[in-house]
This record gives sequence, structure tokens and C-alpha cells, in this order.
Amino acid sequence: MMTSPRLLFAVSGHGYGHLAQCAPVINALWREIPELHVTVCGVLPRNVVAGRLERNFTFLPVELDPVLRMHNAWEIDVPASRRVYRGFHRDWQAGLEHDTNLLATLAPDLVLADIPYRILRAARVRDIPAIALCSLNWAAVYTACCAEDDEDAALVADMLECYRSAALFLAPDPALPMPELDNYRTIGPIARRGSSRRQELADRFNLPAVTRFVLIALGGVATRLPLEYWPRRDGMVWLNTVAAGNGRDDFIGLDETGMSFIDLLATSDAVLTKPGYGTYAEAVCNGIPILTLARPDWPETPYLNDWARRHGRVAVISTPEFAAGRFAVLLDGLWTGPAPPPLAADGVAHAVSQIAPFLISQ
Repeated sequence: MMTSPRLLFAVSGHGYGHLAQCAPVINALWREIPELHVTVCGVLPRNVVAGRLERNFTFLPVELDPVLRMHNAWEIDVPASRRVYRGFHRDWQAGLEHDTNLLATLAPDLVLADIPYRILRAARVRDIPAIALCSLNWAAVYTACCAEDDEDAALVADMLECYRSAALFLAPDPALPMPELDNYRTIGPIARRGSSRRQELADRFNLPAVTRFVLIALGGVATRLPLEYWPRRDGMVWLNTVAAGNGRDDFIGLDETGMSFIDLLATSDAVLTKPGYGTYAEAVCNGIPILTLARPDWPETPYLNDWARRHGRVAVISTPEFAAGRFAVLLDGLWTGPAPPPLAADGVAHAVSQIAPFLISQ
């Protein structure tokens, strides 16, 4: 008797971008393989995962990779992150045994990782096919942001060896170059498409139809906004992914709108974010201008900004400008001139074409 194919999705807990990359692919896999059983392993809140996946799944709150420690949404706590990663690697053998035992229990037909790496080595030990899917890898990030000495060099070498254990490393555009990985394959951008609900949003809050909406999307890392220094601007309202607070009537919390994040993004006149794959890809593929924080230490930044300039509209705001709320000139610049057409998000189809054969053959 044929059994339903089983996919283990191992997702990093560093923000929501890793989930955002893979969720559209998993949803598309379900449409192609309706009987597919998906188990999600990670430490993201279950409700956040459920908000992205279209069908029922099994959820295991298991941390499979170290997570960078952050001062806020865009600044890494380097000493704390270094301690976390070094501790993870010093307990390597016990951790690898944990992962191989997990795979023995779950018996998946395929491991899809974005982008925990030790689970890829465990899959090789268990002779289970594995695919990594991400626009970056933690070896590159750690090298750029945290590496200090020979212990770190050995740690990075182990990470790369794990990534090489995967059958494929699928990198959605715009991705970091990864010349160290011979299994690296580029695919198109991965992003959801939203529906503009501008009139509905304006009506709900008794706002003029010409109101400018700017969405704040700084990822899944808690960050305090310096609202006391942000001036009000006539005809402009902020859409915040958390409650507005501070008694500002020019802020609307996402929960107050009754709309999904992707529809709010498609409704917005701009998105205020930081360099990171998920919001960039979804903004460009929905034709929404990007106002991004400067993030010179993050290795993806030049690739993301170059790609956004080629296919959309992007302006960079410095940390002091952000703190002082000096947004006006940059936003006006984004709203000047013709808007480029939304970019096709064809990476989902590319990914499914690479992943589905590992599952359909079961």
C-alpha cells in the first residue's frame, strides 16, 4: 500500500523571513501533492506558522539551530551571538545524535531546511534526502558578523560541510553568492501577492481616500520605535505590525485592521523595513516602494538593495534619521516618477519543480 509522503520542514527561529520563504513553496507542494504530510520543527510561535501555511500540519517546538542574539531588529549582539554559536558547536556530537534520533522517529521522506544546518548532516547519516532553501546561509552571516579566531573558522567549516550534505541548496533571487557550495542553485524570487484594499481601510478608520499608508515591517525581533521623536505628517498614517501605543492617532495596529499582512503591504504606499529577504521580495513583487534602514554589517544588504533598485524603488535611511523621524524627503522621493511594474514571483514554481520529485517518487 502506498503511504502519504512525509516532509520535515526545519525552520530557523531568527525572525519570520525563513518561514516566509518556504511557506509559499509548501503551500504549492500541497496543491501538487494533496496527501503530503508536513511536520514543522522550530521555535517560531505555532500561530505564526499557521498564519502562513494553508493546511494542517504537525508542529514540534524543537530548536534545531543557534539563533543570533539581537539588540533590536537590525543590530546583532555580537558577543552574545558568538557565545551561542560556540556553545552549539561544542555540544556537536550530542546535538547530532539528537537530530538523527528525531529523524528516526519522524521518518520523513525529505528534509527541507531554511536554514538549520546540523539537521542536514543528520539526514545524510540517516540516508534521508535533504534540500536547503534560503537566500543566505549561516556560515556566510557568521563569517561577516561574528567570526573572530580559529575556533570560529572551524565552526564555519563545519557549517559549510553540513550545507554541502544537502542534495540541493536552492537560493531564491536575490540571494547571496555561495561559491563554497557546489550544490547551490539559483531560482526566481519567492513572495506572496496581496490585494490592495485601500478604500476599505480608509473607510474603516474614517480617513480620506487619498491618505498615504506606510507599513512598518521590521521582522520578528522585538524593537522599540522612538515614536516620541517622529513628527506627524498631514495625510499620512503608519500601519504598525504591533499595537501603536503612545496615544498616536496616526498609527494603526495590524490587528485593528482585520486584514492580512500581505494585503496591508499591497495596500500601502511604502514599507519601512530593514534589509531582509521576506519584506524586500514581497514589496518588489507587489510593486511597493521600500524605505530601508541602513544595515552595513549585514552581508545581504548590498545584494538586496541592488536588486530592489533594479526591479523596484528603494531609499536608505540612516539610524539617526530613523530615530529622529526624518522620513519626509525620502518618502517623497519614492513617490516621485512612474512606478515600475510588480516583479513576477516565479521562484515558487522553480522550487516545487526541484522538490516535488523527491516526494512524488515515494
